[in-house]
Amino acid sequence: MIKQFTGILSQKDKSLKELYSLITEHGPVSRTDLVKYTGIKQTTCFRLIDELIQSELVIESGYGQSSGGRKPIMYEVKVDAYYVIGIDISTTHTKVLLMDLAFSIIDEESLTMDETTTPDVVIEFIVSCIHTMLQRQRLTMNDILGAGIGAIGPLDREKGMILNPIFPSPGWKDVHLCQILSEKLNIKTVLEYGSNTATLAEYQQDAFKKYQNVINILKGDGIRNGLIIDGHLVQGADKLGAFGQGHMIVDIHGRKCVCGAYGCIHAYSSIPAIQSEIVKGLKRGYPSVLREWRINIEEITFEEICQAVNEGDHFARQIIEDAAYYSGIGLANLVHMFFPELIILNGPLYTKMDLYYHTVIETAQNRLKAIYPNHEIVFSKGLLGENASAIGAGRMLLHYYLTDRSTIF
Repeated sequence: MIKQFTGILSQKDKSLKELYSLITEHGPVSRTDLVKYTGIKQTTCFRLIDELIQSELVIESGYGQSSGGRKPIMYEVKVDAYYVIGIDISTTHTKVLLMDLAFSIIDEESLTMDETTTPDVVIEFIVSCIHTMLQRQRLTMNDILGAGIGAIGPLDREKGMILNPIFPSPGWKDVHLCQILSEKLNIKTVLEYGSNTATLAEYQQDAFKKYQNVINILKGDGIRNGLIIDGHLVQGADKLGAFGQGHMIVDIHGRKCVCGAYGCIHAYSSIPAIQSEIVKGLKRGYPSVLREWRINIEEITFEEICQAVNEGDHFARQIIEDAAYYSGIGLANLVHMFFPELIILNGPLYTKMDLYYHTVIETAQNRLKAIYPNHEIVFSKGLLGENASAIGAGRMLLHYYLTDRSTIF
């Protein structure tokens, strides 16, 4: 029935869709509360709930707290009525998740992105993964509601296209991803920026729902932000370049960025920028354990830099502290604009080096405390890790069916 919740609907189907959406959002929930939320007449509401139960979309899930009389029966969605596919496509990996309607992960696969992972290779991987997962879980394509995709930009979300990202392999220009996957799998697919899907997924966690204004920053090869304002995800426009939102100026006389400007955060506080500074420093003769790990210092990896930092290498730690300082300045600028209650700092720069994470927070707090001494901000690395973007993409797909338009915003 969920697949029928699109297009032109009768009043009855609109009411069923609204009820199911509310149970998805608030469940377990009582009939009385559903009447209050919808404004539908009690007898009509009860009849529609029974229809959702008969359609095996909703189940009774026990009894709620009594307010003096009989305990109310509670209702929630039947999580295995359908399954959703969540896909995350980044510069480092493509991840495919099979989830139930509670967005619990049932199965997963991941592909490392390198110079061989052209669009054809990635698409074939996704298609093969989905068929393999369904076989393992004894499901069919009829059990799949559709696939949501979170990807790096730039994108054309309306056309379901990846436009011209910076990937290790060639061929990623004007890829009609949604159309190709829909034709190969015969399912609905929707596309969104991975930073937005990750933000959506994190914000749906119980620990974070109480906050109204949230900034989510994913930092790795590029810098990407997600934003919650007044409890709603801000979609933004399809204007992001291949390097994301890392072009806030933090030093007007600073380093030249890949975008051509000077002093962008990306030029100081992205993985490529940090690798470049490490190599420059080693060529100047600074002592470091990194010299012992690579004959050719040009080949030093981000993982090796993380290891050196975490093992206390003075040179590597100095480079990271400098990078984190500029990132902290940029973070303070975002606080000036949006006054968030919660800031989620995610991506490999934050999750693989505590030094970087804590230096960014300390720098931002030092620049803000004199101006906003009473504005408290909660900092977190998030709760979902690398799966956040794919989980949020699956949520986006469900929202496609439960809202009046094909986006989640």
